[in-house]
Amino acid sequence: MVYKPKFAAVAREMCRLGATDEELAEHFNVCVRTIYRWRNTHDEFAEAVVAGKEHADARVERALYSRAVGCSVERTKIFKHMGDPKPVCATYTHHFPPDPNAALQWLRARKPGTWIPREETHSDPTPSEMIEKALARIKDHKLPVVPSRQPPPEAATPAPPPEPEPSPPLDHGPAPPPAPILPPEPPPDYVSTVGRVYAPVYRPIGPDPPPY
Repeated sequence: MVYKPKFAAVAREMCRLGATDEELAEHFNVCVRTIYRWRNTHDEFAEAVVAGKEHADARVERALYSRAVGCSVERTKIFKHMGDPKPVCATYTHHFPPDPNAALQWLRARKPGTWIPREETHSDPTPSEMIEKALARIKDHKLPVVPSRQPPPEAATPAPPPEPEPSPPLDHGPAPPPAPILPPEPPPDYVSTVGRVYAPVYRPIGPDPPPY
């Protein structure tokens, strides 16, 4: 593609908006090497690209600084209820607190000698160093002194009482024989019915006799 002088103004505006060389090549429908060649052969194109990128970088720096120290921005919220004919716009101020990460990035870019991150190297100890450290810990370690435990004095146990002497058995002679078991005696008004014969009593059939 042949270079045209109007490309410088277009490149300046695109770089002010944050465009890169790859995006410029895509816009002009050329490869990135063509953009590099135009910057080397056309001074006005190179100055436009540099000025536009410096403006974009300055905007980013201002935004990073504002984020590092904190800033306030105006925002608008839109509310619309079901019965309202028109939406209601409410403007308010939103405050962003300082961001320590943004402040650290800013200081690293402005003062790299003071705020450069330190890289600490940690190396694993060798087996001999580990053995030496273990022996040093054992040497410095002192076992706690535990006092010996004395057995408690035995309490005096009372003597058991003497056992009573067994008394001699008594001789009562031979045991008497058991008494015979007799049937109980009948009462004095008892009449035995053994051997009696009872005659049957017949009652005539008919009306009951009159009472006496």
